[in-house]
Amino acid sequence: MTVAERTLRRGSLLIVLLAASVAWTSCDLASASNTAILNAGFDIPPTVRHRFEYAEGEISEAGQVEMLSTIASARDLDDVLSENLGASRSDVVDARIDSVQIKRINGPSLKSATLFLGTSDGGARVASVEFSSDGASFVVDDTSTPVLEAVRNDEARTLYGRFELESAGDGAVRATVYYRLEVEGV
Repeated sequence: MTVAERTLRRGSLLIVLLAASVAWTSCDLASASNTAILNAGFDIPPTVRHRFEYAEGEISEAGQVEMLSTIASARDLDDVLSENLGASRSDVVDARIDSVQIKRINGPSLKSATLFLGTSDGGARVASVEFSSDGASFVVDDTSTPVLEAVRNDEARTLYGRFELESAGDGAVRATVYYRLEVEGV
């Protein structure tokens, strides 16, 4: 094989590889234009605030209380998806919780908190934290938790919380859940 033939063969191979690369990239870019990722950087971030309130009589002898949350924010995930992208939960192709901030609003100091998505401890555990003995009013669990099915099935409206308290007394706790949602078809 002559030098000219080798050069021509290498040039042809390079053109084929370059064409394949461009075709692959354009397909990837075309599909990427239909997908949006909602996170804390959006004007209306996918953040939901939950509130837990308990009375002294609901606390067990072991100093624990378990309860369901109520939504404490003006927007839920349906509102966030609709207002940001005109999308719905069925358009979400990936969902995870980036972090959860748990804050004692009033009442006795907290020793620990464990939160589950949904109405029982059978849902996805989204936070499990220990509070320091210095009386800190909040802690953050930044464990990334996949929650696609819970978001699609509308189980993200409620949190089930289990709290261990330093002492008895009425109290309230707020949990702010920071989501990362990948939405297709927008």
